[in-house]
Amino acid sequence: MSRLYRLSVILLIMIGLAACSGETDVPAETEAELEKLSLPMGYIADPQYAPYYVAAAKGYFAEAGYDVEFDYSFETDGMALVGANERPFAIVSGEQVILARAQELPVVYVLEWFQKFPIVIVSKTEAGIANPADLIGRNVGLPGFFGASYVGYVGLLNANGIEPTEVNATEIGFTQVEQLSNDNVEAVIGYANNEPLQLAG
Repeated sequence: MSRLYRLSVILLIMIGLAACSGETDVPAETEAELEKLSLPMGYIADPQYAPYYVAAAKGYFAEAGYDVEFDYSFETDGMALVGANERPFAIVSGEQVILARAQELPVVYVLEWFQKFPIVIVSKTEAGIANPADLIGRNVGLPGFFGASYVGYVGLLNANGIEPTEVNATEIGFTQVEQLSNDNVEAVIGYANNEPLQLAG
């Protein structure tokens, strides 16, 4: 069985295994035999990566023979490493694969992590933002004008006939929770399984 195939199987079943209960004991004598693997995550450590953390904590990677180190570099860095055969996998957004293929990088999808595009608009209830049209004239914070958050934001505006110039969008880095909590912006663009969970406490 090829190394690439084995790693593919691990990633495909990992999320399902992470939901299983019970502890997994990894024999001490096998720890020295684990193959080190650096996995580019494409973002900072946050709740959206919970399935990977659970899999590591329960020993599923070790069971398969791997000592996985999470690399929190940018998505574009991960794509470049995979394209150069320096990493077997990277966790990236779908549009990054499309962009990489457009640049003739030899990368392919292995696992569809999200069944629906996970980008969401998050605001406080008192802001009165209930639909896309409510964004007009509002201050909206994005991590940057790049990546999945930006693609989702632009797609939302286009789908609702809103011109980008009608919204006061600013780059705030990956500080959505802080900026919204402090009322520095009226809404932020984030991931459905990340910022809303943090804001909910």
